[in-house]
Amino acid sequence: MVIRMIICFAFFFSSSTFTHAEQKKITIYSDGVSCPANCDAHVVFDKRMNGTEFAYKPNTQYEPCKPNSECRICLESGGKQCLNVMYRGPGPHKNTFDFTPAFYIQACGKNPMQRVLLEMCSSMQKSASRLNTRINCIQNPSKDVCVNIMMSANKEKTKDTEKYKQCLTQGETSYNRGVTKVDMRSEKCAYERYGTGKNSDGKTWRKLLPAACRNNTYVGRDGLDCCSGNTLTDGPLAHECAIYYPK
Repeated sequence: MVIRMIICFAFFFSSSTFTHAEQKKITIYSDGVSCPANCDAHVVFDKRMNGTEFAYKPNTQYEPCKPNSECRICLESGGKQCLNVMYRGPGPHKNTFDFTPAFYIQACGKNPMQRVLLEMCSSMQKSASRLNTRINCIQNPSKDVCVNIMMSANKEKTKDTEKYKQCLTQGETSYNRGVTKVDMRSEKCAYERYGTGKNSDGKTWRKLLPAACRNNTYVGRDGLDCCSGNTLTDGPLAHECAIYYPK
């Protein structure tokens, strides 16, 4: 699974005088063509959790889950806050369950029984409410304020699509030999080869490139994820998707 920058909520390692329950983080990701199974409702997680009390094949004593099959995951130690979900493979972040937007749309459509998940849904709905007061340019590209925004986004996506297709046809190694450093690609041609993303803390990352986002989705401001126009799942991505939601 590719390395992704994601927005996370710090529901992490809770303890008290009487208990020492370990609680895992949950996050959201949507990295376009790199997301398996067309980014359906699923989870990926650090392979070190697989085959432990936190992630195992249902109805077994911690037998590891296999990709593309149902997996029993527990958000808290001691067999607490558990649910079954489709497992699509390993993810990069330690002690983290990384779910897709489709999973949250499904899970937050009802009241989840898992407290951590319920709190995440509540937080996402709060973030969505802020976007709901703005104009949604992905869903309304013909609005006056949206025309230039979406024209620019589509232009960048079209331009990058030619490079993306060429990279896939030639293969990354061959493609990268013939382009400048700034145009080199990685992770099945979906990401930059050398990261240009950088925040105020000096942290750097390789950006997801425009062509990597599926139809009717667009790469966010900092190349971290794809924005879909669904406020529930775009909201938690903070400033990443706000460019498509002008005031």
